[in-house]
Amino acid sequence: MTLSNPVRRAFKRAGQSLSTMLGPASISSAVSVPPESSGASALPSDALSPLPATGGLNDRFDPALFTYQVNWRSVAYHAGAYLTRHQGAGSDFAGFSPLLASPDPRRVDVRASLRSIPQQLMVRTFLERGAIRVFALLDVSSSMQFEGMRDQRQQMTELAAAIAWSATRQGDAFGLLAADDSVQAALTIPTGYQQTLAQQVATQCTRFWQQRAAELQPCQSAAMPQAAASLGAQRALVFLISDFYWSAEQLARTLTACEGHDVVPLVLRDPAAFEQVPAFGWARVRDMETGQETGLMLRPALQSRMHAHAKQQRALLSATFARHGTRPPLWLAPQWRPEQLSQHLLETCA
Repeated sequence: MTLSNPVRRAFKRAGQSLSTMLGPASISSAVSVPPESSGASALPSDALSPLPATGGLNDRFDPALFTYQVNWRSVAYHAGAYLTRHQGAGSDFAGFSPLLASPDPRRVDVRASLRSIPQQLMVRTFLERGAIRVFALLDVSSSMQFEGMRDQRQQMTELAAAIAWSATRQGDAFGLLAADDSVQAALTIPTGYQQTLAQQVATQCTRFWQQRAAELQPCQSAAMPQAAASLGAQRALVFLISDFYWSAEQLARTLTACEGHDVVPLVLRDPAAFEQVPAFGWARVRDMETGQETGLMLRPALQSRMHAHAKQQRALLSATFARHGTRPPLWLAPQWRPEQLSQHLLETCA
């Protein structure tokens, strides 16, 4: 019994659920299903090849602007929109100080001067506002090449470019980090304020995915903790973007490396991976990250267990993020909108 084209696309993600339910001998993460074959004939040699190099990918940049807010103070001296602890020519009242300590006679406060003991001239002091650092931390393992309702590589590219566009438009510094089994230098952009960063992100991500598809080498996301450690000590707003088909140990190590930062997990999982899995059938599947192959008999009980596992894993991820002090995760649909991201960031700011 063969599977239809929509089912094959949907089944690429089924392996993560199956690994938990069926044991270590089955598939451990995202899987892909070969084209249809008739009868018991052997599969063609290219039946299990990865996605095409340019399928659904383009470097066209369409500005997508969203807003965000943080509840912590910036430590930067670069002008921005967020409170700092630096006293200066700002508009946010900080307190009173002797004139000799803050020599600005334009801000002498007569009442505060008369109340002071011993009496001396007092001036009003104000806090400056500064910029913050914003990072997009990308998981570029093979599982992110899943293509269901939409090419997930293109979705990640557009999301990273939107973060860069929104950060630079608000006067903040943007930086990009990415990793699979190693930190990817081709997708590393130091923090900067240039207005052209968004287009640079779109171009570099597209070229990276095209090169990755041509290499035909499966990879996992073992270097994500190392990439997170490169964020630096200065607090930053970090968008952690992945499908999060990770082991519990790897997720914990990555979030531990992000401690001290304001982390926003963005989960990219195509609903076609579970909603379109049929109740009956036979499928040949392959793990997109390890290349392991297996056969699988689909049945109603297995379908129900897959759906239940998807809900259980969603709750487990949310609990893990909360335990490590991140913001609640945002599960982005293939056709996401900037307004959804703005609403989530403003609601979770407090």
